[in-house]
Amino acid sequence: MNIYQKKPPSSLTLKTLVLTVLFLGLSTIPLSRSTFANVTPQTDKGTRNSEGGATRGDCFYDGQKPLTPLIPMTNNKLELTLASHPTIFIYVPENTAIAGEFILKDSSQKKVYENIVALPNTQGIIDIKIPTDRPELKVGTNYHWTFSLICETPIPEAVVEGSIQRVNPTEDLTTKLEKTPESDRWLIYSEAGIWYEALVTLAEQIRSNPNDLKLTSEWQNLLNSVGLNEVATEELKQ
Repeated sequence: MNIYQKKPPSSLTLKTLVLTVLFLGLSTIPLSRSTFANVTPQTDKGTRNSEGGATRGDCFYDGQKPLTPLIPMTNNKLELTLASHPTIFIYVPENTAIAGEFILKDSSQKKVYENIVALPNTQGIIDIKIPTDRPELKVGTNYHWTFSLICETPIPEAVVEGSIQRVNPTEDLTTKLEKTPESDRWLIYSEAGIWYEALVTLAEQIRSNPNDLKLTSEWQNLLNSVGLNEVATEELKQ
């Protein structure tokens, strides 16, 4: 996991600013509702994040799992999506942060989307959906995102990052998806190396069927297969 060190503004100023933004409703991020194949998509090398190393400081409690992006840790390929406005999943440990901050940039480092994210009260996996009123991701363009915890006290912030590229579905993938029930399409996406769709499609199934142990097992197997064992059993927030 990549950790950046940056000097935050004063506690009072930061807290006032963040709480004001949250109050105004600018941070409304709805927490939307087997095995990942050995995928080698022909794309540029993406950003890799590894376990551990997150700055604890006053933002984390001792013994907590690190802030973790749900992206494969088993290869160095760029994560792919078919969506014009994809969904990003992140494991957030129990913390004392005021809020989270999500930033998406294109290949020229221009901000495409930035938002303050209200955090759940307990540890778990959240998702961040890029709103449809924002510019859609361009096919073939590499994008980079970061998610950081905004801490109340003036300490370095823990930041995780990832890369994403939108691609068009191949004819073969389109055919397979058309022949596959919606409930099983996550597996088709995983076999094709379309990580973000595999994750969001399976997550939606779990949220619609929270008592389905088979789906829960498939989710855990999917995360385990890409090196995300440490957070595979964590709660998927609504």
